[in-house]
Amino acid sequence: MPNALAGGGATSPESPGSDGGTATRSILIKAGRALFAKRGFDGASVRAITTGAGTNLGAITYHFGSKRGLYSAALEECLRPIEARVLQAAEAEGSGLDRMLRVVEAYFDHFQEHPDLPHLLLQEVAAGKRPPDVVLEILMNVKDTISSLHEQGVRDGSVRPGSALLSALSVVSQPVYLTLVAPLLRQVGGVDLNDPHVREGVLDHIRTFVRAGLESRAEA
Repeated sequence: MPNALAGGGATSPESPGSDGGTATRSILIKAGRALFAKRGFDGASVRAITTGAGTNLGAITYHFGSKRGLYSAALEECLRPIEARVLQAAEAEGSGLDRMLRVVEAYFDHFQEHPDLPHLLLQEVAAGKRPPDVVLEILMNVKDTISSLHEQGVRDGSVRPGSALLSALSVVSQPVYLTLVAPLLRQVGGVDLNDPHVREGVLDHIRTFVRAGLESRAEA
């Protein structure tokens, strides 16, 4: 059987059909995302990804230019929605603190839908590697949005003065960390985030924790 990359009437790396390869891109992102989250960027081989996606070896290069391009696309696909959710929370009614707490909820809800995201993102960060530019762009936008809410909260009296950057990191770190260690929480503490009642209790705890850390003394 001729190789798909060799021509001679063989199938191109693009998915058969008339969707312009959109289906193949989606399948590759899904397969890549699963392996990147589990094995990290270096541990997820092109062969393993394309095997999982049911495509030939040339499909990643054809659709994304490189494995790094696929990695960037996988991260962007799951980070753009949380960026939008944070912006939506920031534009809601209420004090700066109220809207920061909505950001916590936005992250927690997003991670419920995408529990692999902290692993996917932090694999490379833990290894000391620079994330793709598109990821840095999204994270900078989110950081600026939350920092702005902190500054608004200081002005409206709902948030105590302090570092807007560190406050933004603290707001994000709670849902990120608890999602990251969810299996350990279940095994060691009996806290199952898949249980809706338990999850709501954890979210309420995070909101209380973040509020206590950010709320101005006058408000408290």
